[in-house]
Amino acid sequence: MDMVLLTITTLSLAAAAGFGFLSWRLGREEGDRERARIAALANAMAPSSPETPLLGGVAVGSVFERTEGLRGRPVIKIAAGVAMLLIVAGGAFISFRASGAEASKTAAPLELMSMRYQRQGTVLTVSGLVKNPSSGVAVNDVTAVVFAFNRNGAFESSGRAPLDFSALAPGEESPFIVTVPNVSDVARYRVTFRSGDTVVRHIDRRSNRVQLAQAVR
Repeated sequence: MDMVLLTITTLSLAAAAGFGFLSWRLGREEGDRERARIAALANAMAPSSPETPLLGGVAVGSVFERTEGLRGRPVIKIAAGVAMLLIVAGGAFISFRASGAEASKTAAPLELMSMRYQRQGTVLTVSGLVKNPSSGVAVNDVTAVVFAFNRNGAFESSGRAPLDFSALAPGEESPFIVTVPNVSDVARYRVTFRSGDTVVRHIDRRSNRVQLAQAVR
């Protein structure tokens, strides 16, 4: 893949350089023609003399003729088309490869390694450890959010707090502590992770999963 990308980039640069040189050469030739036309026109407008025929033998029509430029040079048009095609193809290839790599990286969710709770009066404190797997992508400013529910499954209260480490590179871990106030009849809780308004997917990797029960009342 890297060799293909390098080849496309090299061909694109070579075609662009060649087209630039041809454009410069055309401009130079056009300048020479312009100077020649001016000289011929000045010669044609010079006063006549017995030794010099009227207009100096220069056809007036030929003085004002213009060259065809690019229209008479199909090779240049083909080179320009090839250069543009290579540049577009190279950009599309780079974009497709970058989007594919990004999609493969974001496929790995965070991993919840451990979690426990503590109840003091009407305050529930949930702490744990979350890991960014080695196959994941670096994440920043992740917040842990805990929702508490009563014995009937109804929502009681929630709390949130940022991870202890604001940045998690692949393979790194971070603890978190979330305080949930105003809970009186809580039977279970659930944790999620967010980055701004976006939910960060996670997998429960705890060896013995703990659920809040009557012991926390």
